[in-house]
Amino acid sequence: MTLKLKLIALAALVALNGCASAPADKSSATAPVASPTPPSQPAAATTEIATPTPVATATAVTAVPAAAAAAAAASAAASAAPDAPATILGVAYTTKFSNGSRLKEVPEEVFIVRPKNTQNVVAGQVALNVVMFALGGGLGFNGFSKEDLKGEKFEDVKDRQHVRNPVATDYISQLSKKVNSALQSRPKLQAGAFKNAVMVAGGSSTLIYESLSGEEANMFKMNTELSVYKRKESAGLFTFSPLVEVSCNRVSEKALPLEDWAKDDYLMVQQWVNETLDQCSQKVITALPEMLAS
Repeated sequence: MTLKLKLIALAALVALNGCASAPADKSSATAPVASPTPPSQPAAATTEIATPTPVATATAVTAVPAAAAAAAAASAAASAAPDAPATILGVAYTTKFSNGSRLKEVPEEVFIVRPKNTQNVVAGQVALNVVMFALGGGLGFNGFSKEDLKGEKFEDVKDRQHVRNPVATDYISQLSKKVNSALQSRPKLQAGAFKNAVMVAGGSSTLIYESLSGEEANMFKMNTELSVYKRKESAGLFTFSPLVEVSCNRVSEKALPLEDWAKDDYLMVQQWVNETLDQCSQKVITALPEMLAS
């Protein structure tokens, strides 16, 4: 009996010791997991990888060859560009002819003069004479020719480019290029700077009827009144002939029915005008030595 009591007391003592030490073991085992401290060193390594220095260095290195290439290209283009002409002869448009007469307006289209246009002018002058006679004045009649009439626009043309007159616009630019190109190829004509420009005067183009009546009333000829002149560089107040002039007037050799001119939406009118201006340019280039002689 006494031995049993001793064993029971020993077992109770062992149990009490195990319960007292268990909480301390559990607390020490779970403490690191409950509040982990993140390592600071790996974070610094991540920042270094996000902004690596070698990338910026590579960009700067490639930018330098690009700038150098651009500079080289600009230098090559500048060296390849043609030299500016040493002498430039101006070309300009004017409505004033060399004899002092002038157009009332700058021609922008080809016009047509029909028999009725002349009849209207004659009727107007007759009416004016009747009024003047009734008021006790004298009778008078101002003579004119059909070539003096302005005419009227083509109303049945679809593409107005076919009746456009480029004399005061495109033609001035074209003639200027041809004249200055001729000067570059002929250095002897470049005596110095030119103060007087080449003047392109007039340039009205008109499709004019042949007769007021009969079969020829429907027959028409193209007519262009165009002059190119230049004042002499040495011309003074008392110079007898201060201008050198090239006449580019042109009239159709053969009258054609209006229906022929109207084919293909008046394409023949456009072709005739362009041909006339090309011929005028050739005349001017041929006359350059005379126009620039003084």
